[in-house]
Amino acid sequence: MSTEQYFHPVVSDNLPKHIKKGHQLVFSRQDLSAREADMFALMIAHMKGNDWNDSTPHYEFTSHQLSEWLGVESKHIGSNLSPVANRLASRKIGIKQKSAKGDTEFDYRPLFKHIAYKNGVLTMVPNDMLKSEYIEYNHGFALINTRNFFDVKKEYSKRLYELLSRFKNKGYEMHTQSLQELKGMFGLLDETGKIKKDKSSFKNNSVFMKRCIRESIKDLSEHPQIKKELLFINSDKGDLGFALVKKGRTITGIKFLFRWIKLGTIDDLNQHDAIKIIKDLELKRLQKNIKLSDGELEILAIAYQYIGKDEKAAKIEETLAKRQFIPEQEPELDQQDDIDYFLEKINSLSEINGNPNYKMK
Repeated sequence: MSTEQYFHPVVSDNLPKHIKKGHQLVFSRQDLSAREADMFALMIAHMKGNDWNDSTPHYEFTSHQLSEWLGVESKHIGSNLSPVANRLASRKIGIKQKSAKGDTEFDYRPLFKHIAYKNGVLTMVPNDMLKSEYIEYNHGFALINTRNFFDVKKEYSKRLYELLSRFKNKGYEMHTQSLQELKGMFGLLDETGKIKKDKSSFKNNSVFMKRCIRESIKDLSEHPQIKKELLFINSDKGDLGFALVKKGRTITGIKFLFRWIKLGTIDDLNQHDAIKIIKDLELKRLQKNIKLSDGELEILAIAYQYIGKDEKAAKIEETLAKRQFIPEQEPELDQQDDIDYFLEKINSLSEINGNPNYKMK
C-alpha cells in the first residue's frame, strides 16, 4: 500500500476571478471540447505555484461547487461530467520547443496523471511533467476572465478568447499567426502536423476561416459581457476582427485586430471627477485643437463610461484601436447625446470648431 502523502490545496467556494495560464499552455496544440476546456480551466484557476512545493497537488471539487460554477444541476453532475472526465484524462497537448538545429518541434504530453469523480467529488491530478508549463510565467501569461470563459459555450470561441487574453497588457502585441500555427492551436492537427482524420473538412481554408475565426469573433463580439471588455475592429476589407495576410492569392496568415478596453470602476472615479476629466480633455481638443494622447483618450473613455455614455466611450475605444492597427483611417464621431446642460455645451463647442475628431497619430 502506498505511503505517499498527497497535498490537497484548499478550494474555497469563491470562484477565482481570473484563470492565469502560462504562455506555453496558451500557445500549445490542444483539442478540448467546450466542457473539457471548462474542467481544465477550473483546475488552472485554482492552481498556485506553492501547491507544488512538496508533491504533485490533488485538486478536489464538490458537486455543489461544480454545479454552481459549470451550470450543471447537482443531480446530473455524475452523468454529465463522468464521461467528460474520462475523455479529459487521456488528452495530450503539444508544447512548442526548438530543436538543437533551430527547428520548431512539438512535444506531446498528457495533461493529467489521474481524474476521478466519486462520492460527489471530482479529483484532478495534473501531470508533473508539465509542472513548469503550469506554474512558470517568465514568458508571460494570459489573464482570462473566469466567468466569461465558462459562459462561452463553443469550443473554438473559448480557444480564441484565451488566445487573445494573452495580449491584454500594453506593449505586447499579437503578431501575425500562420494558418498552420492556428490550426494547431485550435486542435485540428495530429502529432505529425497533419489534419486529423475527424477534422478533414478543415483542410479547406474557407471552412477553417468560417468556423474557427469568423464565427468565434462573432460569438465573442456579441457576448453581453465580453463585448464590454474586448473590442474587434474591421479591416480595410471589411472583415471584423482580423486581416488576411496573403502571398499572391494564397492566404498565409491572419492578423487579429482587437483591443482590450480599459474599464473604470467606482474606486477610480466619482461623478465630480468624471465630469472634470471630460471638461478638461474635451476643451483641450475642441478649443485648443490639441491632439489627445492614447492615455488621455483612455481616461476620457472611462469617464464617459462612468456617467453612462457607453456609445461615446465606444467611439473613443474604436479610435484607439484604429490608431493601433489602421493609423491612416480617420474615425467619425457621433454628436454628443443630450444628457445634461454641460454635455450640450461640449456639443456646441464641437460644432463651433468644425466638429474635429480625436485625431490619429
